[in-house]
Amino acid sequence: MSRFTSRERLNRLLAVIPWVVAQDGVALDDVAHRFGYPRDRLEADLLEVVQYVGVYPFTPDTLIEVEIVDDMVWIRYADWFTRPLRVDPAQAVALLAAGQSMLSITGDDDGPLLRGLTKLGAAMGAGDGTVPLQVRLGEGAEEVMAVLRQAVDEHRMVDIDHYVYSRDEWVQRRIEPSRFFADEGQWYVAAFCRRAEDQRVFRVDRIGSATLTDISFTPPDTPDATPVFSADDTTEVRLLLRPEAAWVADQYPNNGVTTRPDGSIEVAMPVTGRSWLERLLLRLGPSVEVLDSGWFDDRLTADAARRILARYR
Repeated sequence: MSRFTSRERLNRLLAVIPWVVAQDGVALDDVAHRFGYPRDRLEADLLEVVQYVGVYPFTPDTLIEVEIVDDMVWIRYADWFTRPLRVDPAQAVALLAAGQSMLSITGDDDGPLLRGLTKLGAAMGAGDGTVPLQVRLGEGAEEVMAVLRQAVDEHRMVDIDHYVYSRDEWVQRRIEPSRFFADEGQWYVAAFCRRAEDQRVFRVDRIGSATLTDISFTPPDTPDATPVFSADDTTEVRLLLRPEAAWVADQYPNNGVTTRPDGSIEVAMPVTGRSWLERLLLRLGPSVEVLDSGWFDDRLTADAARRILARYR
């Protein structure tokens, strides 16, 4: 029997839970047979994973309940899940985006997750709610995404033309893609890069082209957990943001935020390149002040502005 991957377990669990809830008691063997779920793995996942799913403060009324007696299983939603959902617009958009990201992983074409997202999107529509709201992840050429998905499934190397944002240049790479995923509204592919001879994570919208090769590779035994940003590749920069620039702390990854009495905020940001920092500072103008940076000196923003003006001339 082939290895039962974490992705396959997630796909099945998302289908198993609502079906068992609706049955009000069902034999474990029937669940295992219906969903193609190895019996021992199913029982372990129900007892060790599902019954710990809930929300803060993780009291009994906020956790899903799983009961197994004489090889029969019952799943009951926590009381918290039966309460009316009240969220503000920002929370609703975040929920919709997270749900659609999960949908892209599970491939659920007609399940409870899709139906729930459809209702949420319609409720968030314009005016009378007749126009569903759609949340799009970062752009990525369809042909590039198709090649990367195929490469992950078939364990084949890919030649890519990758834009390095921090250096403003295109680089040719041969990669061994092991994971295709969404994070913070963007599509990424995790892969071993032959050029760097190390694991890397690439944003899909920065891959100009992708060519599938006939060369196979052996995928890692455990799922790749390479972070989107590696601590070895970043420098921490502390910025002071005026209230009108506070959106920066929400849009970009950071290591901590401190709010001052006047409404301005201090934010510690991991930055992967000097060029990126220059562009951000030019964009924010007088609304930002650099408090601490290994790259920063008084000429940083001025030098960047002169280079940009020189291109226009």
